[in-house]
Amino acid sequence: MCLLLLFSPAPTTAVAASFASGSCITAERDALISFKASITNDPGRWLRSWRGQDCCLWYGVRCSTRTGHVVKLDLRNNFVIDDYYGQHFYNGPADNVVHGLSGQITLDLSGNGLGGNMPIPEFMGYLKSLTTYLDLSNMNLSGQVPPQLGNLTKLKYLNINVSYSLYNQYSYASDVSWLANLHSLEHLDMSTVDLSAAVDWVHWVNTLPNLRVLDLSNCELNSSIPSLLHKNLTVLENLDLSLNSFQSPAAPNWYWDVTSLKSLNLAASGLLGPFPDELGNLTKLRNLAMESNEIQGMIPSTLNRMCSLQNIYLSQINIGGDIAHLMDRIPKCSLNSLQELFLDRTNITGTIIESVSNFTALSILDISYNHLSGSLPVEIGTLKNLTELIIPGNGFSGVISEEHFSGLTNLKYIDLTDTHLQVMVGSDWEPPFDLHTAYLSSCYLGQIPNWLRWQKSISYLNISDTGLIGTIPDWFWNTFSNATSLDLSYNQLSGKLPLDLEFMSSTVLLLQSNNLTGSVPRLPRSIYLLDISKNSLNGQLPSNFGGPNLQVAVLFSNRITGIIPDSVCRSPQLQILDLSNNLLTRGLPDCDREGLKQQNQSRSNSSRVGFGSAHSYSLKISALLLNNNCLSGGFPLFLKQCQDLGYLDLSQNRFSGKLPAWISDNMPKLVMLRLRSNYFSGHIPIETTRLSYLRIFDLANNTFSGVIPQSLANLQDLTTTEDVDPFNPFVELYQSGNFLYYMGMSGDSFSLATKGQVLQYNGNAVFFKSIDLSYNRLVGKIPEEIGSLLGLINLDLSSNFINGSIPYKICNLQGLESLDLSNNQLSGEIPWCLSNLTSLSYLNLSYNNLSGRIPSGHQLDTLRADDPTSMYIGNPGLCGRPLPKVCPGDQPPVQRDPVISHEDDKAQIDFHLGLIMGFLVGLWIIFCGLLFKKTWRYAYFSLFDKLYDVLCLFCSHLSTMLIPSLKQSVHSST
Repeated sequence: MCLLLLFSPAPTTAVAASFASGSCITAERDALISFKASITNDPGRWLRSWRGQDCCLWYGVRCSTRTGHVVKLDLRNNFVIDDYYGQHFYNGPADNVVHGLSGQITLDLSGNGLGGNMPIPEFMGYLKSLTTYLDLSNMNLSGQVPPQLGNLTKLKYLNINVSYSLYNQYSYASDVSWLANLHSLEHLDMSTVDLSAAVDWVHWVNTLPNLRVLDLSNCELNSSIPSLLHKNLTVLENLDLSLNSFQSPAAPNWYWDVTSLKSLNLAASGLLGPFPDELGNLTKLRNLAMESNEIQGMIPSTLNRMCSLQNIYLSQINIGGDIAHLMDRIPKCSLNSLQELFLDRTNITGTIIESVSNFTALSILDISYNHLSGSLPVEIGTLKNLTELIIPGNGFSGVISEEHFSGLTNLKYIDLTDTHLQVMVGSDWEPPFDLHTAYLSSCYLGQIPNWLRWQKSISYLNISDTGLIGTIPDWFWNTFSNATSLDLSYNQLSGKLPLDLEFMSSTVLLLQSNNLTGSVPRLPRSIYLLDISKNSLNGQLPSNFGGPNLQVAVLFSNRITGIIPDSVCRSPQLQILDLSNNLLTRGLPDCDREGLKQQNQSRSNSSRVGFGSAHSYSLKISALLLNNNCLSGGFPLFLKQCQDLGYLDLSQNRFSGKLPAWISDNMPKLVMLRLRSNYFSGHIPIETTRLSYLRIFDLANNTFSGVIPQSLANLQDLTTTEDVDPFNPFVELYQSGNFLYYMGMSGDSFSLATKGQVLQYNGNAVFFKSIDLSYNRLVGKIPEEIGSLLGLINLDLSSNFINGSIPYKICNLQGLESLDLSNNQLSGEIPWCLSNLTSLSYLNLSYNNLSGRIPSGHQLDTLRADDPTSMYIGNPGLCGRPLPKVCPGDQPPVQRDPVISHEDDKAQIDFHLGLIMGFLVGLWIIFCGLLFKKTWRYAYFSLFDKLYDVLCLFCSHLSTMLIPSLKQSVHSST
């Protein structure tokens, strides 16, 4: 036998540590031991040295002197020699053949990460002794799958699933014709291998007559075929084509004819159209998964032939229709075998019918987020095998009583979220089940149910917004001391919390929006996420506030006094700290370098991830909200350690002194800098304009002096209109155990001043771009560079001593919604181009020295319709509308008494109306007379004839008199 394996693994810290200790990598040693176990004959006793911890000392094994990885395994049989043509012959007597290793060799290297992001070695295809088993899954391999694997003709199991690969590089195969050689293959897993370019993949898979398991999930397959001419897949039992992109109708398709199938997974595979009737051909099917496709319509009646069904997964398919009709389509012959039924988000309607009790074997029922209504039938309590009842997001009503739970002895998971059901049971009722998870949010409970004290196995409990009143009973904390997540938020709970909760194992504790009093308790050391905001907690924070795992601490809107304890410096995972709207005093703790050095050393000795040496003395805080307290002192040195800080709010405190120049170096990721309403002074450091991610720059209501920095164009995020979402502390995703939580800063604790008022903002605040330098002592001119901040939405420079003119380039800010330059010493004319700022909804230029005509038109004519003059008052040199002062050259409007003017207008209207009516009546009388009276017509035309004759006689007589006189006059003049 000849076996030669070469690996080129990437060095890791764990590897270096293992090698330094004088032994090979544990995972690689285990793989070699597994290989040894498959050897049935070792006549040369080559493997007898394969003992002990250091596999690098074993026969045939060679390790890297640099990393400790096994790089070569050489077990060549020296009695075998290759001739010139590659043919084998034996150098010695025939009995030397027995010197070689033999056995049914299996090679399982899965999960070891030995690949170093390299392709699967081609030499694997020449290990023809691998007669049964080859598993290279999850080894960080990438590149093309070598077709030489087709040489392993005796393989029964092949797994090259590379579901994760470093740098997101995955394996691919443009040709899978080599599969035709693996006639003995029974199990093939190529999931996550890119097969988008593979031609006729169905044809080559069909050449494997012994195939029982085929997993091609997430392979980017985009084509299939309707049917197979020659059906070789007669024993195929498990087919997984999920997470592909066929984008074709569900029928016809070749797999509907594979009647041997017992499990079919087509989830999220891009199937369209209705359910195929051919589905009924799979009479042996036990597991059917077709969720997350674009299939529409009711399941076919042919499903009635599938008597072996155990699990049905149809989530997120637009089935529609009544649930009663749907239940009728589920085969009656499977009532005693159906175990899991997932119909969530399927757009079904109606009410849950009593026949659900016929599914006696049902263990999981998920009908969440549909349009179901009515009450929950008590017959559901007869499902003794039910372990998970998941019905949130429906329009249920009515009461859940003890009878609903009477037979649910195996219930472990219940979710009634957003159903508005009332859970009404007796105070002395002992439930028959022992829950692991209970989500009852938005149901009505009234008080913390006494029956919960028997649920000591609960890990996840959510009873938020359930109308709870009264105090939290003492037994609650002991009963759920081992719970992972507790959520009692948005209720009316009162009373004090225990002073010490360190004995608990909670990672998530949510108590916000209640009426709790007393001090903040000592927290569990295991806590990840804490929110006890909007209560009435008082007293000081505990001296050990924080913890090694704490990531989010939200305590805003309480009455907490005292100082922020030094223990915050010993919270290496802390990312969000919100202590706003409290009564805290003094400053932030000074996390000295020595203390942080010891902290980081202890971290490096542990196996925690994410603490590199780039910032050896830094904290992880990304959002720090301390606004509206009584904090004082200079700009906190604590912030020097916050390299990841994105949101800083120190507004409405008593901080003083100058801003340090190290802001841009020590907090380079700042998105928001809010220091308004403090006592900061001095010049605005030019270094603040180097914060390329800055979007909200608020220094209002301090005593800053000097000029506005000229280098505003360096604020790169303000120069673009693109809404690239930075780190968003409002909807940050955190994980605790197997559950994900969206948690972070609250809109209730976050407000921004704009458009002359203070507005509350939620997650949209990350898209708000603002500069507010109002109410300071700034001098000089408005920098021309401000015209490059194209993304600016709010600009407030009011109440300073700024002079000069309004720069014309300010009209480049097409996204500007609020502009306030009031109460300064600005002069010159108002740029006419301001009327082109189509987004502008607030403008204030009052109390300056501006002059000239006020621009009009477009957007400017729509602003402050109730009092437009308020935008311009206090500027004696301004003229034109909406001010009463007329500009030179304009015609002053005639001022008339409004009462007299109204009477004159009415008299003129009456006069003209009478004149017109009289004319029309007279004209009509004359016309009618001429029309109907013949004598009138004769007299009328006779009169015209006489007048004509007289006129002609007069003209003739006049000409005879004037012509001689004219001639005599002409002669005299000549």
